[in-house]
Amino acid sequence: MTGDKSRTSRVSFQQELKDQEQDQVNWISRSSKNQPQWNALGASSLIFVSGGMSLAWGAGFAEHSLHLELISMSVHMQVCWYGAALVGALFSAFLTHRTPQRPLYIFSSCLVLLCGVLYLTLPGRAGAVMAARYLDGLANGLVFVPTLSTVGELSVSEMRGVLAASIEQLSCNFGIFIQLFYTAIWNSGWNLTIVADQVHGLLGIFLGVAALALALTLCVESPVYLLLRRSEQAAVAALRHLQRPSMVTSETFLLLDEHKRYVADNRELSWGQSLKRGMVPLLKIAVHRSLYVLSLTPIIWVALFETAVKLTPQFHTWPYVVFGILRCIGSCCGVFLMDSGGRKKPSLFGIFAGGSFAIAFATLFQRTPHMISALSILFSFQFFAGVAHAASAVYLTEAFPLAVKPFFVALVYILELLIRIGLCCFKPSHEAIAAYFYVVGGISMSFFLLGIFCLPETKLTTLAEAHQKIRKWFNEDF
Repeated sequence: MTGDKSRTSRVSFQQELKDQEQDQVNWISRSSKNQPQWNALGASSLIFVSGGMSLAWGAGFAEHSLHLELISMSVHMQVCWYGAALVGALFSAFLTHRTPQRPLYIFSSCLVLLCGVLYLTLPGRAGAVMAARYLDGLANGLVFVPTLSTVGELSVSEMRGVLAASIEQLSCNFGIFIQLFYTAIWNSGWNLTIVADQVHGLLGIFLGVAALALALTLCVESPVYLLLRRSEQAAVAALRHLQRPSMVTSETFLLLDEHKRYVADNRELSWGQSLKRGMVPLLKIAVHRSLYVLSLTPIIWVALFETAVKLTPQFHTWPYVVFGILRCIGSCCGVFLMDSGGRKKPSLFGIFAGGSFAIAFATLFQRTPHMISALSILFSFQFFAGVAHAASAVYLTEAFPLAVKPFFVALVYILELLIRIGLCCFKPSHEAIAAYFYVVGGISMSFFLLGIFCLPETKLTTLAEAHQKIRKWFNEDF
């Protein structure tokens, strides 16, 4: 009898292993088949990498920049990127779903390229660096709204979470890591003819050229945009280019029918109805994205510096690297759970853990800031920030009715930028840093408790089904 039980358990274990292997094969096959969907937005992804570098640079992670003193003393140098991004988002909100997106991606790629050229050729001139930040901010603002509005329309339901989160969140966090990494390893005593800001320029040129190549060759218009223009044949051609092999199949027509129903349902809504349906999702996502903004600000940089500077005489080495790596790894973990573990569980887990570490850091920092335990807690906070906010990009592309989607996406992004601008004007004291982390922790805990009832689980749903879930105040699914 005992032998029968052990044989049964072995068979069960073997079957479980086979199922896991089959799932891995299916995921790889599905990823390969849908690779063109990432390629279609590859230009945006690289522009967001450049944007992540600029966010980190403006937040204070530019220790070897020739303009470090100007960054800390001049609010203009910090906020110019955000102001330009705000203008770009306003402009692109009126173009999304009304004009082709390829010219916008090409233009934005050229702006990133020009930004890199200014950093490379005129690193010592504050005016040129400021102009470069304006250009990069404008490029990011121009592509943010169309990318986050259409990524859900370009992807299949089974890959929408991974695609949306990787295009925006993972790309931006990877850019932050690049900035932190080269800042950490740079040594002013190397006697090199190139300065740190020129490295930023070289990377910007590479990203701009690569984004331009992707925009020119692999960009595909949204099938929803083409159906709004009543170009059904063009929509079929777009769907064909968004899968491998590039041919019309029965699945193509199933996706076409799904998009046609989505467009037809949204056409029946008046502007007033669309606005009303978008208000609840707007509130949820605005809070989620605001928490994302609060996880990387000049105050976070000051907290990292104050915590680590007394612990190691060579501060500008490993703390920056660990800080950037953990944020990026956390984002990777969150991104690749989007279509398997779902959006809700990783978000709530990351927000709860991040809020706990924020409160713990504030408590330690208030007493004795120069502690290895405080530094470890700050690193953990960044890891869970990466996990917590991966789903915010997915919810952003799923949340709003079609008529108002670009404007509400732009509104959320503008709110993020205004928070960043406001925090740049704030010069933190020791007590203010501790208070900041208490506030972040308190908001995180409140959002966690409300999110248990209010955040929906939208994995493996169509865009219409996802919107129906997000627009409800309370959701029972977990």
